[in-house]
Amino acid sequence: MFSGVCSFLVRERAIKLNGVLPLRCLALLSLLLCASSCKPGVGSSCDSGAARCVDRATELACQGGRYIQTPCHGAKGCEVIARGINCDFSGNKAGDPCSTEDEGAAACANNSSMLACHGGQYILIPCRGAAGCVNGAGRALCDTSIAQQGDVCRDQDSKACADDRSQVLVCKQHTMQRYYLCRGPGGCVSNGGKLSCDTSVAKEGDACDKKLEGQAFACSTDVNAILVCKGGAFAREETCKSGQKCTSFTSGTRCAEP
Repeated sequence: MFSGVCSFLVRERAIKLNGVLPLRCLALLSLLLCASSCKPGVGSSCDSGAARCVDRATELACQGGRYIQTPCHGAKGCEVIARGINCDFSGNKAGDPCSTEDEGAAACANNSSMLACHGGQYILIPCRGAAGCVNGAGRALCDTSIAQQGDVCRDQDSKACADDRSQVLVCKQHTMQRYYLCRGPGGCVSNGGKLSCDTSVAKEGDACDKKLEGQAFACSTDVNAILVCKGGAFAREETCKSGQKCTSFTSGTRCAEP
């Protein structure tokens, strides 16, 4: 891979000595120059997926055909194993560089957060769900079923219950953002990876799941009207008559006398 550099150096040295070096000397010189000058470093050419340990805490990782330097601050550091090079980055910090070829590589930083390579740097993802973060079977499992608005996230459009159970959050542009509110008494619940949001109570204009267009009904917060999911938001469907209140039943939502 580096023979082009070595041969250039040998030719340059031979010209300076007027070409009088015997072939054996040139061969030996070539080996010495390769040993001293051809050791890969930052910026050296490389094949996709290639990696080398620089020292116990540093790795050279290939990115776009050139080596970049990345830290390995986990307990195992950088080591040579049967399958190749292993860089333990579990002790790295958010913002540390990683190869874009390692996009998605992840490890638990502790039992409540995960480090993941994204866009050429490591990001720290909170794992607020009951299972926390667990390393197993060669991968990190991060329970993101519970989140806070503004949390860093990795998977676009993934959803979570807010930690106060008041709303569903969605991952947009790698940040957890409000999706829709769960004003009903059941709030937002995560069970076995599935989210349940009680939208039996809502305000006009509250966001709703467009997939439930015309199917999701709610009582207004003042219980004087029935709302329906329309165009991605709750809108007034019916105003209750005097003496009636909006009530949610198992069979549906309707205005009835209390």
